Amino acid sequence: MALVVCLVACGCPSSPNGNGSTPTTYLNVTFDAGDGPRGLCFDGEHIWVASQYSGDVTKLRASDGAVLGNFTVDDGARRVCFDGESVWVACYDADSVAKVRASDGEVLGIFHYGVRPRDVRFDGEHIWVTSHGGCTVAKVRPSDGYLLARYAVGKYPQGICFEGENVWVANVNSLDVTKLRASDGELLGTYPVGESPRFLAFDGTDMWITDTDSSTVVKMSITDGEILGTYTIGKAPYDICFDGANIWVSELNDQYVYKLGADGEILDSYFVGGAPFGICCDGENIWASRYVYDSVMKLYPEE
Repeated sequence: MALVVCLVACGCPSSPNGNGSTPTTYLNVTFDAGDGPRGLCFDGEHIWVASQYSGDVTKLRASDGAVLGNFTVDDGARRVCFDGESVWVACYDADSVAKVRASDGEVLGIFHYGVRPRDVRFDGEHIWVTSHGGCTVAKVRPSDGYLLARYAVGKYPQGICFEGENVWVANVNSLDVTKLRASDGELLGTYPVGESPRFLAFDGTDMWITDTDSSTVVKMSITDGEILGTYTIGKAPYDICFDGANIWVSELNDQYVYKLGADGEILDSYFVGGAPFGICCDGENIWASRYVYDSVMKLYPEE
């Protein structure tokens, strides 16, 4: 296991911060993952990492990063979510979704819900999967993987997010987001977003969407889709998560992760390197994948 510890002075000259905030010292620790790590999720105790080229998921103990297992799923593993018992992995190249028992990594099923599954999310009751090539989102029963319904969305749907009642889907090529009622899939709205909406995060009030090609993150009202703010974040903001207080965004060009306040202000930025395609919060710390370096980085504040 490769483990590297270093200090990151988040207000130092190497950071593109420039907001005049008081520097915050963070520790970062790097751990091995599979070949080409992308999406991550937290199951309450562990971080799960989907790796594109090795077609597997890595299970890391969140407290110390110990690798507890690498489990082969299918080709092109990109995104991952946890349903309370099992981990679901969207395997883009294989047109499949794998269900993995979280306790021991046993693969419980390989399912096919559409062409090029791009993201997978749990809404507390069902699994939702975007079909990047099929312009649909699938609603799945987690107990047995049964396909309950398939709903049309925009062109090249990518990220999914649930806000308590509705499912939101970012459609890269139709330049919009789709709002579906989770209970029955009824279309409640389609709202334009920039040049290439990718992934979404809900902060308890509003929806946040990365718009990679326009170098921005958009804050949107979940009530009517009104754009409440558009914020420039590096050159290629990609994945996004909420830590309970702030929004975190991974950026592919400068290879930083950015911490944003509720008003969209950049509060800090931390160099990760290696193309951070994925980001998640474990309730206290931030984890980012390092695609080029086959590893993940854990950021946590120095005590």
